[in-house]
Amino acid sequence: MGTISTKMFYRTLAASLLAFLFMQGCSQTPKAPEGVLDTPAHHVSSGFKFLQKDYNTDARREFKLALQLDPYDSAAHRGLGLAYGKTNEFESAFDTMREARDDAGSSEQKALAYVGFMRLYTMRKKAGWLEQVEERFKDALRWKNDLPQAYFYMGIAYKQADRITDAEQSLNQVLKLNQSLVAKAKKELTALHKPE
Repeated sequence: MGTISTKMFYRTLAASLLAFLFMQGCSQTPKAPEGVLDTPAHHVSSGFKFLQKDYNTDARREFKLALQLDPYDSAAHRGLGLAYGKTNEFESAFDTMREARDDAGSSEQKALAYVGFMRLYTMRKKAGWLEQVEERFKDALRWKNDLPQAYFYMGIAYKQADRITDAEQSLNQVLKLNQSLVAKAKKELTALHKPE
């Protein structure tokens, strides 16, 4: 008789334990995924990677997706402005870059928008372009004086204007800041000294 009640006890215990575990599994709320890819930041990051590889259509798509999620994302406007500039759509490029400047939520974002203007003037090369680049360079430094992107793209502009000494000084400043674009600045400095 003792064995039947022991078996019954263990069966009841097992059934209760299974029921308890089942109820625990059903009652917990699902955990939010940690690697969400559909964010403005992710789309902007992808857009700049595509832009760097000259996949302009893909870059535009990513920046536009970022702007659908956050219409005031300064970096997305900046990237889209550069994408327009690469296809010589300068009216749209400058309009979009103005939105990047106006929607900037930090000093660095504001400075990066002015760097975006520098790049657009360098792409367009309309009369007086280098002076415009220099003015936007000053604007960028007013917002963030140690921004490697400002010095790098000023160096690129000077290089394209055949002002090699000025290009060297700007690119060397990128190396002194030692934050980002160091490898690209070294490559550009090496290219300045190669005989053509």
